[in-house]
Amino acid sequence: MPATNAAGSSAVSSTGYSQLTAISEISELHQLRDLYRRDWPAHCVGYYCLSNFIDWVEKRQRLSSVADMKNLQIFTLNNDWHGDGLFLIVDRYQLFVNSLLSSEERERLTTALALLNWAWPGFKVSSFRERHRPSVLSVVREKQLKVEYDSLTLMYYQPRQEVLQLPLSCPDGYVLRPLNAATDADLIDTLWPNRHQGSRFVIKRLIEWNANMGVYTADSGELVAWCLRLQGGFLGALQVKENYKRRGLGSLVAAATARRIAEEGDDVMALVNKDNRASRATFDKLGFKVIDNCYWLRTFPTSDVERAWPDGE
Repeated sequence: MPATNAAGSSAVSSTGYSQLTAISEISELHQLRDLYRRDWPAHCVGYYCLSNFIDWVEKRQRLSSVADMKNLQIFTLNNDWHGDGLFLIVDRYQLFVNSLLSSEERERLTTALALLNWAWPGFKVSSFRERHRPSVLSVVREKQLKVEYDSLTLMYYQPRQEVLQLPLSCPDGYVLRPLNAATDADLIDTLWPNRHQGSRFVIKRLIEWNANMGVYTADSGELVAWCLRLQGGFLGALQVKENYKRRGLGSLVAAATARRIAEEGDDVMALVNKDNRASRATFDKLGFKVIDNCYWLRTFPTSDVERAWPDGE
């Protein structure tokens, strides 16, 4: 039976002999993820994206809570992922795309993407690599989708052992500690440049389930800088309040979050907008290297019915 999205419409379809099939067994997800270990770190994006969602699924099972994950689906094409590692992850309105195939061998990935229902709410195709861009753009053209934005980000990378050597020195008057979803999610969402309908839910879940750090004033406890680990495994949402910029707090909170990730056993990736010279300087200073381009592409819904993704789903 095809899966359904929150709008109640079919999330996938079939064409000829091709169909999207869900992967739900944890053991299979681990096997799929481990395909991305080859030629490390060439395929680390696929590895850490799958690791994040495997971790979330396992958390859900331990906590017996389905509310936070009811709109998460992991697909492959024709139940055949063993060779090329192809997967599509639909997390509410976000779509994560990966395959071990090169851009010249993109037919299977293009077919898989075309089988998704892009009607509502459209997709935010998140942090997808340069090698998969031809497939995404092919489907956008084929379905005559209108694009809200198509943004280039630089992919920074640093091995775990190097990250563990990053110095952390919190200036006097400030405290460095993990974020608190109950008290910090609203502020971070309000000031987030990428804020949109339903984004508070995204921020809250990232704080609760992923590595993160915040810088607070020692006297009043005001949150003034923060960094989160996104669903795709990247450092992101790095931000410093306007009145606290140029004090080194951005570098501090980025390094602290990177250290937490490295302490959990992972190498560290970060995405920075090509034109964000301040953030690029931060990661250059921390010793990260640019190893690829990644894109964020958001399509408008094709349905005329006006809908918005609720904040609690």
